Amino acid sequence: AIAVSKNIKPCIVFSKSDLGDTKELEEIYKKAGLDVCSVCCKTGEGIEKVKEMIKGGITVFTGNTGVGKSSLLNCIDSRFSIETGEVSSKLGRGRHTTRDVTLHKVNDFYVADTPGFSSLDIESGELIMKDDLPYCFPEFSEYLGKCRFSSCTHTVDKGCKILDALEKGDIHESRHLSYVTMFNEVKNIKEWQL
Repeated sequence: AIAVSKNIKPCIVFSKSDLGDTKELEEIYKKAGLDVCSVCCKTGEGIEKVKEMIKGGITVFTGNTGVGKSSLLNCIDSRFSIETGEVSSKLGRGRHTTRDVTLHKVNDFYVADTPGFSSLDIESGELIMKDDLPYCFPEFSEYLGKCRFSSCTHTVDKGCKILDALEKGDIHESRHLSYVTMFNEVKNIKEWQL
C-alpha cells in the first residue's frame, strides 16, 4: 500500500519455492492486480519472469532477512557474486548477510539489493491517510465511488461495493483485512496532527 501511494509499482516475488507451494499466495496478489511470481534459485524456476518484471528501470529488492534477495540477484546476473548465507538449521530460515544498499547495473536497468529486516514498522515511516488508503489497494479501484454512501469506509458499511466484491470472492479476504487493519490505525488521525 505504501508503494502504491508513492506511485511505485510493487512486484511480489515468492522466493525459495522449493520449500513449499506458493500458488495460493500468488493468486491473492494476482487478483489484486499485482505482478507476481515464484522463484527457486536452486532450479532456476521463475528467474526469467523476474528479469521481465524488472526490465527498464530501477528496482529495489526488499524483504525479510534471509529470504533470498541476494541469491536471486546472483541468479539474474552471475557476475555479481554477492555473498549469501546458508539457511540456519537451528532457525530454519536464511541468515542476515547484506549489510549495505548496493545498486547493481544489469544491462539497461538497475537493481538495488538491500539489507533485510525482521519486522516492518509503518508507524515510524509513512502513514497513509484514511481518505487515500482505498486507492492504495488496486483491487478496490473498480468499486470506488459506487458505494451507496459517499462517506463509506469500506469496512462495515451497508451498500459498500467493496464488501460486496469481498463476499463474492472478487477481493481476497486477507487483502481486505490488511486494509481494515491499516484503516483502523489511521481513522482518527487528522492531517494537522502530523
